[in-house]
Amino acid sequence: MTERPSDNGVPLRAVVALGLAASFLSRGVVPALPGVTVGLESVILWTGRLASLLTLLAATGLVAGIARLATAVVGSPRAPLVARLVAVPSVSLGCMLLLFASFRPLEPVLALVLGLSAAIVGVLSARYSLGMNDRRAGALVLGLTSLAGLVHVIARKLALDASEAASIAAFRAAQLSETVAALIDIAALGLALLWLQRRVARGRVLVPLVLVASVLCTALVLRGSAPSAGSFTVLVARSFEPFSRGPSPLLPGALGHLVSICSLLTAVAALAGGAGDIGLVFAASLAARGAFDIPVPALMLELGALYLPFARTRSEPAATGAAPERTEPSSPTLPHPDDIP
Repeated sequence: MTERPSDNGVPLRAVVALGLAASFLSRGVVPALPGVTVGLESVILWTGRLASLLTLLAATGLVAGIARLATAVVGSPRAPLVARLVAVPSVSLGCMLLLFASFRPLEPVLALVLGLSAAIVGVLSARYSLGMNDRRAGALVLGLTSLAGLVHVIARKLALDASEAASIAAFRAAQLSETVAALIDIAALGLALLWLQRRVARGRVLVPLVLVASVLCTALVLRGSAPSAGSFTVLVARSFEPFSRGPSPLLPGALGHLVSICSLLTAVAALAGGAGDIGLVFAASLAARGAFDIPVPALMLELGALYLPFARTRSEPAATGAAPERTEPSSPTLPHPDDIP
């Protein structure tokens, strides 16, 4: 077979887009609608139904895509042993926890396990692909996002323990951890924007548009708490606020909102702006930023992590049986899933 994974059976780009839309609706818009203004009962009802449908479709697509990529990893003779022993069981655990979460919210311990497993898969994939020049940007963004996500999960666990024990020292430790994670997120976001500006045909226009839109949305979020704010401003503020999750870092609140909003918009730009396979990895990583303890974002990161070693690069043939040209011979490349007999 010569088709790419996103075109044969499981449309991975569409799956990531569904996951991004479902995450924004379920975490942002649906909780924000009640109380904004009167007369929105039908809108609230149908928006909730749409969010549920998109979440179901995204979860199904994520599980199917992860299963296919994991099968390709297991079936590849060049896949490292650690991928078979760690990565594949970790993504299987993520799929199982997604099934549990469809019946009831995950317990804090299970959410912590989900976040740890997703971060491990992301770091391992980034480490494996770091030696390839054309995949290095994707590996760096994926690795930094995975590392920051791991710290985010630990910081929230520390904050929960501090709340139960009424410990100021533990809460300070949680804030410091969250600050470190936020700084790593900023680095990953900056790398993604820089790569999009330099490598995408419309990047010099796309990246400034993303930055301007992010600043405008951040201004609306900050104004949404004012008594004179209009209904639309309040709706935008409530929709984006859940993506800046606690505990609060030792950074200005406006900066935290700006990073969260810019990450979402950059994910959309990477997915729809012609960035290719690396753009898909960017979108999956940035859409899952800081939410590894939630099943759909965690599986989105794992999907991007499993896809990165198979990503087609500009130096590789798109649909031939010839061996792809390697940028660095010392870095092994997994065969594409469709090229495996």
